[in-house]
Amino acid sequence: MRLIELDGVSFNFGSRQPWVFRDITFRLDSGSCHCITGPTGSGKSTLLQLLAGLQERPFEGGVFRRQGMLAGLVMQDPQVQLLRQTVGAEVAFALENLALTSEQMVPMVQRALRRVGLFVSLDCPINILSLGQKYRLMMAAQLVCNPQVLLLDEPWAQLDNLGVQELTMVIRGLVAEGIAVVMCEHNPAAFEEVVDHYWQLSDGVLMSGIYRTEKRIPLQAQAHSDDVIIEAEPFEYRFHGDAPLFACEQPLQVCAGELVTIYGNNGTGKSSLMKAIAGMQGNIAPLPLKVFGERPKVGHYGQRLGLLMQRPNRQLFENTVLDEVAFSLRRFGLPQEQAQALLEELGLGELAEQSPHKLSYGQQHLVALASLVCYQPQLLLLDDPLAGLDSEYFDRFCMMINRLRQQGTAVLLSSHRPLPHTPVSQQWQIADGLLLPSTCTQDAAYAY
Repeated sequence: MRLIELDGVSFNFGSRQPWVFRDITFRLDSGSCHCITGPTGSGKSTLLQLLAGLQERPFEGGVFRRQGMLAGLVMQDPQVQLLRQTVGAEVAFALENLALTSEQMVPMVQRALRRVGLFVSLDCPINILSLGQKYRLMMAAQLVCNPQVLLLDEPWAQLDNLGVQELTMVIRGLVAEGIAVVMCEHNPAAFEEVVDHYWQLSDGVLMSGIYRTEKRIPLQAQAHSDDVIIEAEPFEYRFHGDAPLFACEQPLQVCAGELVTIYGNNGTGKSSLMKAIAGMQGNIAPLPLKVFGERPKVGHYGQRLGLLMQRPNRQLFENTVLDEVAFSLRRFGLPQEQAQALLEELGLGELAEQSPHKLSYGQQHLVALASLVCYQPQLLLLDDPLAGLDSEYFDRFCMMINRLRQQGTAVLLSSHRPLPHTPVSQQWQIADGLLLPSTCTQDAAYAY
C-alpha cells in the first residue's frame, strides 16, 4: 500500500530563503525500510519533518500525497520532544488523549518500552536518563499508538551497540507487521540488515539507490608531556542517597597533550563524569579528583578548560554564528577578528550570519566546538562530539583537535563505542559498574 508519494516537490522555509531541496521524487510503501544519507546540513531532518506532516508547504509545483495515517517521528535531539516528568507518563501521553483507562494504558506502555529495550520503572524520572535512553523513550512514545510510519533521525549516533542491535530487531518486527520505516543516518552500514531502499540527499537533489560508506580519517598521533592536568585516586562515583553508578579501582592521570577516550553504553555515567571533572555535576559524593592541582569547581578554571556538552544547543545563545565564536574571544580578551578566520578554516564561513539555533545538529556541534577551540583551553572535554557529523565535518573536527594537542591541550572524548583507527594515549571503558582505564600504544586501532 502506498503511504506517501512525492513527485517533483521543492521545499524551502520562505519566499526569500534558498531551496532546501528541488524536484525530489520519493515513494513510501507499507512494510518498507528506507535510509537517507547525505552531508551534514543537507536537509535530511527537514525531509523527515515534511514526511511526518510537521512542515507547512511552500512548494514550487510538484505533487505531495500523504494518506490519512499516523506517523511517529523521533528527532535527532529527543529532549525537544519530552513533555512529562516520568517515563510512564511520557509514553502514556498520547493514550491519555484517546481517553483510555489506566488499566488499558499500563500494559500498552510496558509493551512499548520492552520493544525498544528500555527496562526501567514507569515512575522513573526522565531527567536521570542518558540521552541514548531518552532516544529509546521517544521511540516507545511513538510506537505505543502503533503508527503506520516510523521516522528516525540519526539513531546510531544516540545509541550504544546494544541499542543498535535492539533497534535493528525492532525495525525488522515493524516491517514484518507492515509498518514503514524511514531513517536519516550517516552510518547506513549499521542497519544494512533491514534497509531495502537507500537514498542520498546532497545539494538539494535526492538520488535513489545510493549507498556510500563514508571514509573517516584518523586523528594524528601526538607526543605528550609529563605535566599533569587531571589526577584521581581510586573512587566510587555515586549520587547522594544512591548506590554507586560505577567505581574506579585504579589511580587516573591525564597529562598535557594526551587524547583520552571514555566509552560505554547509554546510562553508564560518561556525561556525569565529564561534568564532575568540569566541576559542574552537583548532588554527588566528594571525589578524590584534582584538575590543574585543584578540586573541581564550576567557573573556576576560566580559559584553561572547555566543555562541549552532549546537546550543543544548550551552549549556543548568540544571534549569529560569528557572534557566538566572537563572544568567547571577547570574554578572554582575545582578538575578535580571529572568529571569522576560524569559521573560514572550518568551512563554516557561509554560516557566519545565520542563527546557530537554526542549524543542523551536526553544524551546531561544530559551532559550539569552535567557540571553545578559539580560546585554546589547556583541557578540552568533549561529550559525544561526533553525533551528526558527516565525513567532511569529521575531518574538520580532527583538524581542530590535532592543532590543540600540538599546543599541549589534553583532550577527553566520550562516545558509545571505541573510535576506529584512532591513536589515543588512554581509553577508559565504563562497563558493569567499573571504570577500567588502559594505556594504548600510539598506533593502536579500534573497530566499531
